Amino acid sequence: MGKSGGRARLCYGAVMGRRKGAAGLMQRFLPQSSDRRVARQTFWMGAITAAQLLGGLAQMSLSARILGPEGFGILAVVVAAASLLFGLTTVPGEEVITTHVTRSIAAGRREEAGQVLRLALGAALGMRLLTYGLIVAGTLAAAGPLGLVAGEYAGAMLLYSLTGVLTGMSGESVAALRLADRLAPGFAVVVVSALAGVGALVWAWLAGGGLLAVIMASVVKGAALGVGLAALTALSAGRAGAPGLLRGLSVRAPRDVLRFQIAAFGRSAVEALHMHADALLIAAVAGPAPVGLYRAARYIIDATRLPFLALAQGVQVEYSRQWFGGEGAALRQLARRAAALAIVAAASGYGLLLIFRQPVINLFLGPEFAQAEGSLLIMTVGALAFAGVAAVYVLPAAAGRAGPHLAAMAAAVGAQAGAILLLTPGRGAEGAAWAVVVHYVVFAAAIVPFAVAVLRKSRRLAPPPQGTP
Repeated sequence: MGKSGGRARLCYGAVMGRRKGAAGLMQRFLPQSSDRRVARQTFWMGAITAAQLLGGLAQMSLSARILGPEGFGILAVVVAAASLLFGLTTVPGEEVITTHVTRSIAAGRREEAGQVLRLALGAALGMRLLTYGLIVAGTLAAAGPLGLVAGEYAGAMLLYSLTGVLTGMSGESVAALRLADRLAPGFAVVVVSALAGVGALVWAWLAGGGLLAVIMASVVKGAALGVGLAALTALSAGRAGAPGLLRGLSVRAPRDVLRFQIAAFGRSAVEALHMHADALLIAAVAGPAPVGLYRAARYIIDATRLPFLALAQGVQVEYSRQWFGGEGAALRQLARRAAALAIVAAASGYGLLLIFRQPVINLFLGPEFAQAEGSLLIMTVGALAFAGVAAVYVLPAAAGRAGPHLAAMAAAVGAQAGAILLLTPGRGAEGAAWAVVVHYVVFAAAIVPFAVAVLRKSRRLAPPPQGTP
């Protein structure tokens, strides 16, 4: 007992020492008025992102080795078809929670905060359930994009789609935990779910499983993640400032919240087209093998973007607090330092990826995916463009305006679609990779003017009277 307890204390001390070191590094970049909260939130969001990143890369690596390029391409088509339909119908509530629940709490309207929180959670889960019903009907009828996965892959489609239902409130749950400042237990849930998914894949590999076994691992991971985060949200709602989450049924919300939700719905649909329609298009014109090469490279790039998304999520709640609290100077200082942190991290991280891209492909995908190197190299340019605006693209949404993000995403997706039609037929996976670059460059160019406008308006902010909107 004494030795094990001593080892436990030493391990705890080492972990906490690293945590304090990371938080201290963040405080060098973030403003002193809110450095503890921002550093803590960014640290835990970074930890959650790291767990998701490592778990996702491990799953991708095992899946690629189990299935090979063609089988991995089939998996990518199944995932893309399901994710596209969920994305087109989902009503995302993360920013409604971080922006408007924060506003209600800051104004002392705690009952309204609970109503908005229930609206965000209920809308997310309800639409996921409805979508699953549509996927069942569409798969059996081989309708629309589901025609690509009908027949022998219908079972795989229906099985994988369960993950969309199981994780239906995961993003909203993490947003609620951010408000409650309880991301640490959320990190534990993410770690457990990642281990569950990897463990299920290892079992599938050892048992000689195929496509369905790989998909079942995703279902196991989704169940652990969705159920765990939902339970934590229910337990943490009072601490977030929205008591009685499970004791009331009212989901009434101010009109501006509903308008914000509608804009978020539109943006989610546009993002779904960006994230998943490319795989379906490539599969239709070139077959599953090029899809496997392209999606493998893109999975790596998307994984490298997660730390920048974590930074954006870490500062967005603080942006909202400062905006609705009338702290314009603090908001501008936070934006400057967070942007500097993102640029420094991007320059170093993507520089290393460019140098070691071939070993990275061999490590995570295996030699069968060596041809994905060109696509990975090309998409790194687009990832750099996204990282450059990662700390500021959430400013309009943090100030209560969802429209600018939707407009920027729509412009970027339109440009990407044109590039896919122009480049993919002749250049295959690498042509699709250039289309990804076009997307991120256009998005960055479109969102920056809106972010600058928010920073300019912040110079005229004043603290609102207590009890007013």
